Amino acid sequence: MADVDGKMKDLSISETGKKKDAQPKKAPKKPQQQKKKIEGAALIGIDVAKEDDLAEWYQQVITKGEMISFSDISGCYILEPNSYAIWDAIREWFDKKIKTIGTRNAYFPLFISKSNLEREKEHIEGFAAEVAWVTQGGSTKLEVPLAVRPTSETAMYPHFKKKIQSHRDLPLKLNQWNNVVRWEFKHPMPFIRSREFLWQEGHTAHLTKEEAGAEVRQVLDWYSDVYQELLAVPVVKGVKTENEKFPGADYTTTIEGFIPATGRGIQAATSHCLGQHFSKMFDITVEDPSVKESGKSEKIYVWQNSWGLTTRSIGVMILTHGDNRGLVIPPRVAEKQVVLIPVGITAKTTPEAKENLYKSLREIAGDLASVGLRVELDLREGYSPGWKFNDWELKGVPLRIEYGPKDAEKGQVTTSRRDINDKDAARGEVRIHDLKTAIPELLERIQADMFAKADKAYREHRVQITNWDDFVPTLNGKNVLLVPHCHGGKCEDEIKEKSARTAIGDDTTEDAKAPAMGAKSLCIPYEQPEGIKEGETKCINPTCEAPAKSWVMFGRSY
Repeated sequence: MADVDGKMKDLSISETGKKKDAQPKKAPKKPQQQKKKIEGAALIGIDVAKEDDLAEWYQQVITKGEMISFSDISGCYILEPNSYAIWDAIREWFDKKIKTIGTRNAYFPLFISKSNLEREKEHIEGFAAEVAWVTQGGSTKLEVPLAVRPTSETAMYPHFKKKIQSHRDLPLKLNQWNNVVRWEFKHPMPFIRSREFLWQEGHTAHLTKEEAGAEVRQVLDWYSDVYQELLAVPVVKGVKTENEKFPGADYTTTIEGFIPATGRGIQAATSHCLGQHFSKMFDITVEDPSVKESGKSEKIYVWQNSWGLTTRSIGVMILTHGDNRGLVIPPRVAEKQVVLIPVGITAKTTPEAKENLYKSLREIAGDLASVGLRVELDLREGYSPGWKFNDWELKGVPLRIEYGPKDAEKGQVTTSRRDINDKDAARGEVRIHDLKTAIPELLERIQADMFAKADKAYREHRVQITNWDDFVPTLNGKNVLLVPHCHGGKCEDEIKEKSARTAIGDDTTEDAKAPAMGAKSLCIPYEQPEGIKEGETKCINPTCEAPAKSWVMFGRSY
């Protein structure tokens, strides 16, 4: 929640996982004045370095960059236009993709009856601690409480049973863009972990396992494209282990991201093959069209999928690209791709010369808009060019164009890229008559360079090891690990327990807010390195006697 002066009380980049009544060893309190400030930071800018205090940095970036405002309910946030525009861009792109495979948008009620929610035991157990219940309407207590949807399988599948009366009704593919509520009791973190968030959830039914499986992978590929092609964020595609799959699913595919500042993995989106689990629970059947024997019919259960992508994607983007000047937004999702700022206007500049300069800037803005670019012309009075530079850098606009009397004389503009920290390296010049082609090309170069930089960081921190003695030290180096593993659930639990800081007695770390949690399996990557010999390669866990089945990615995670 936010207190009266707008500071967050509940933002935490890491989580200890300790109970309130536990008695952890108390670290000595640090004097308030030891908080590191960036020397010479502008009053409107970020004054804490990302590498020194990630939680404080993140708080400042999302608030000063006008991405988030706080409500009076802990874990529930206001998405400002700057961030909602990014969600709009994601929604527009992904919505077009899923409609190519026959998916139609619909909307289902926010509330789920208790009987429906509790109908599927394994599924509800996975969400039980996070379900919010409505127990009173006005002044009247409800005889039966209503659940606020944490996800919509149990809300939608009674409808599926009504809609699917024959194999001719298949496939049925519905998607909804909506909000869900998961009453987290962990430390909220805007975008990354909140009690209410936006997402899309696709739910589909198919005649065969093969049809369902093909869709699962197609949607996962599109999720990967959302992150890599739109947000310039690298991900690893794979399948979850049995321990980590979605409750009630046959199997779960996933894309896994990485936050270099903490060395932690993050689940970016998931696409689940639900198998026939829910169709058996809700009795969703059709006659088997392959049975042609006269006078006989055989009922079969449909195969179902569900898949979802959330506003967490925006938080991952911020943590991946943001720097000590604020947000860095990839051009393809930026609400404003280019900002034009007049420079060189002094007290000696005549009103006529100033108006001529402004007229030229409006023409430049019009030319750029005519080729589909999203342009902001900043003619605000009372602010210096330097103040405007800082303001737009804070908001992460990908490209700044400066134009003044000297530029006019040369027939050019001066450009400054937001993604490059070196002031001189970020700057360039473009001839006025080349703007319509050169600026779109420059924005695409920015997009590509942002992805390449992030991809390099992720690859450097995905470390392949085979010896348990290297596991914890490499993990503590802010890495995720590719290790040979047996896929055993108990073995996974042991690894998580053995790699927890409390288990290894590690009280010191470069990141003072590093989690106490151990490493869990993030995914079994689809792209497998060589080296696993069936029946011969040992599982990384020294106490495990089973052979390794594949390389599995482990890491501390959000």
